[in-house]
Formats: sequence, C-alpha cells, structure tokens
Amino acid sequence: ISIAHLKTLCREGATTITDDISLEAYVVANDLFGEYRNAIVLCDESGGIEVAVECSSTAVRFPISARVVVQCTGLALGSYGGVITLGAAPTGSYKVDRIAEKDIERYLLIDTSQPKEIEPQKITIAELDTSHIGNYIALEDVTFGDEAGLCWCDKDPETGEYITTTRTLHDHAGNTIGVRTIADCSYREEKIPAGYGSVWGVVEYYDDTFSLRIVNHRIEF
Repeated sequence: ISIAHLKTLCREGATTITDDISLEAYVVANDLFGEYRNAIVLCDESGGIEVAVECSSTAVRFPISARVVVQCTGLALGSYGGVITLGAAPTGSYKVDRIAEKDIERYLLIDTSQPKEIEPQKITIAELDTSHIGNYIALEDVTFGDEAGLCWCDKDPETGEYITTTRTLHDHAGNTIGVRTIADCSYREEKIPAGYGSVWGVVEYYDDTFSLRIVNHRIEF
C-alpha cells in the first residue's frame, strides 16, 4: 500500500497494525547530519512518514535514496498533534516505541542496489496544508531576513549547551514558516545565509502550526 493509505489506518493515539500489509518507499532523511536521531523518513509518490528505529547509525544502515520495504504487520502507527509516526507497538507513555535493532531485519528490507533519489515537492508556504505533514518539500525564493548571520542553534545561557532552535523563513508575499534545527545537528554552529534561496525539508506540525526540518543539509542560497 502507499504511505498515504497507511496513514488513513491510524486512529487517535496508537494503532497496532493487524492486517497483512507492506509498503515500498525510499529514504529521504537519516542521521547523516544529525537532523534525525533513531529515526528515518521514508517517502513514496503519495507522501512521507517518519519511522522510529533503534539504530546507532541510520546513515550507514539506511543510506539516502535506498529502497526500503516495510512489513507493517505487528508495527504501530502513532498520532501526536497531527503527525503520524510508524514504529513498534508502545509499551509506555509514547505513542510508538522504536523498532528494536534486533527486529529491524524482521520488519524492514533495505535494498541499496538500485537507489532512487526522491525529488521534493515544490510548493509555497501559502500552499501548505495538513496533507503535507511528513512530506519532503522544497521551498524556493525564501529568506531568513534579519536572522541571517545567526547560528542555526542558540545556546542555553546557563549551561552553554546548544538547544533546538526555530528560525523563521519568509517569502515575498509575507508568508512565514518556522525552521526547526535539532541541537544535535552537525551544522548547528554554521551561520544562516543571507539573501534569498531554496530550502529542502520535511513538514512538521505541532499546536496547529507548520514548521520545517531541513534534511541532508540542503540549503542553497
């Protein structure tokens, strides 16, 4: 089935998958630049979904553009704030658990012999709606405005440690979207570029607000 179809099976909270179903998709995000930890993002022509996995290096095990066949039976879908994640059946307070490393081969077939680069969907900030949650998109002709020159992540004034930080992208029409950079990201100290350019990322959603998480350090200004 498609990723879009899989998402329709999710109910509020956690839904364990009992049907004999699978999906075929391609890796668009991993921990190569620290943007995702213990998770990958898979996409097909219908959309994208985050998969929670217990893995020391998803960049090695799930390289970008690799084909992944997911046997979904026995896994679970978790919904939180409108975002649906695929993972192991929950055992605690989380909507889904990570798929244990020992179970990865049971549920995920990873094929690197015929990689396929998934092109992001090119849309504008104004066109974003809930159907794009989890999708891989490209925003073009956008700017960070006055935040240019700042680091991607701020530091905690008390500890001096980097913290997950949201910057704001603007388009020419005045539309905005937050760009959330994880504190573990390898380019957290880099300066935000000036001017207008393009940003590639995965659409996130929380508290009725869209945001973007850059993937594969794809920022072209």
